[in-house]
Amino acid sequence: MDPQLFPEPNQFQPERFLNHDGNFVKHEALIPFGIGHRVCLGEQLAKMELFMLFVSLMQRFTFHLPEGAPEPSMVGRFEPATFVHSPFPFELCAIPRE
Repeated sequence: MDPQLFPEPNQFQPERFLNHDGNFVKHEALIPFGIGHRVCLGEQLAKMELFMLFVSLMQRFTFHLPEGAPEPSMVGRFEPATFVHSPFPFELCAIPRE
């Protein structure tokens, strides 16, 4: 979310992490599973599980904000005890697809 590393951090721009051929390129500021000797051994499993969960949800539901609900905050909160950056609570409607 640092504008010096990622211009317009609140904009969804997946091309930030793609090269000119459309392949994923790791960015030095993005370290979701650790780095070096401390890298998570379950990284590949976690990525596969997250992919399967996300695809399953996208296939089965359409998501939108409830009528009149404010957009979720892009700021979030940092939990120093767990080193986790998480969003503030928000409401979302999941409508089953037919």
